[in-house]
Amino acid sequence: MNKPKYILSASGKFWYFETGKILYQRNQLIKIITGRPSILQHNENIPKNLIISSGIFNILKYPFLSMRSMQSYIKLLSIINKKNIDRLVCNFLEKNNEADVLLGLSGVALNSGKKILSNDKIFVCERASSHIVYQDNILADEYKALNREYRRNHNKIIEDELKEYEMADMILVPSNFVKKTFDKKIMHKVNVINFGVNIQNFFKDDKIKKSQKYFDVLFVGGISIRKGLHYLIEAFNKLKQKNKRLHIVGDHTFDKNFFEKKFKDEKIIYYGHINHLKLNELYNKAHVFVLPSIEEGFATVILQAAAAGCPIIASENTGATEFIQNNKIGYTTPIRDPIAITDKLETLSENRNLIDEFSFNATKTMKQNTWSDYVDQLDRLILELKKNKTQ
Repeated sequence: MNKPKYILSASGKFWYFETGKILYQRNQLIKIITGRPSILQHNENIPKNLIISSGIFNILKYPFLSMRSMQSYIKLLSIINKKNIDRLVCNFLEKNNEADVLLGLSGVALNSGKKILSNDKIFVCERASSHIVYQDNILADEYKALNREYRRNHNKIIEDELKEYEMADMILVPSNFVKKTFDKKIMHKVNVINFGVNIQNFFKDDKIKKSQKYFDVLFVGGISIRKGLHYLIEAFNKLKQKNKRLHIVGDHTFDKNFFEKKFKDEKIIYYGHINHLKLNELYNKAHVFVLPSIEEGFATVILQAAAAGCPIIASENTGATEFIQNNKIGYTTPIRDPIAITDKLETLSENRNLIDEFSFNATKTMKQNTWSDYVDQLDRLILELKKNKTQ
């Protein structure tokens, strides 16, 4: 059976260009239709004629991402952006019937999913985070506990995404944590493939040495309550190690004013957004990478850190529990548990040999967790699905 050909659709970049590069190299990519602005598409190694980009709505919301007062405006633009991507895919499918599969990020494929199914092709709904209802509820609980405002998803958004789950041939998720948040009645079509990592961008650099004087802790992600950064800062403050530093990388969100006072500590270093060269350097310098998210799908920054040989401490809700425990590259902790994080930080700060052991295991593991491996697994699932549909 021939390798399947794909259309990829997403509201932004995410990991779709990494997947797209592999599919293009294998002559399996028909088109990427994305909300990522074309001005940001460089060094992607994908011909421009295989990309349809409509990034205006992401451009319009970018200046306001850290302004809580503009949260409704940002959500509205996000909705319009997703509807626009869905429309563009439908328009493309009217003229082109080459693709075997539409791989659409959840929320962008309600009509285009129906369209490709009507052509007797395959629709895969990819959900990168926990089930939309589970996600909405757990984040609402977290904001309420912190006495912060949280604006839930509009009922229509949830209803439309639930329809995507129902009609999809397959729901693709990045971790068993995400799979468990889905209803039992559709569990049979939820499949797990862990995300990959670009090992050309993120790797162990033997020329970079970790500090012998300081114990360096690293966080990479959006500066948000969802990422659990407040629990890491609390855990770091409790850490008894005197020569300690917390390095924080990521863009501010509308939770900015919640975190600004917490950053006012000489031992906390905030970098904002940085390029992958500088980020790989920080991964290599850090003694441990910590991500205490309230919920994720499978945070790709965990894979990036591992590829650079950095031990991991992550919450169970990052989706990385089996990956971390099976490969012996660090620790997992319950969500909302700064004491557990402090305990693991203490263990590592007092045992540099353990850091070396976790680091060695991580770099060895990542050789089997590339985007090429991801596409291999995806192809196998699609070919099996095609076989079952024709029987």
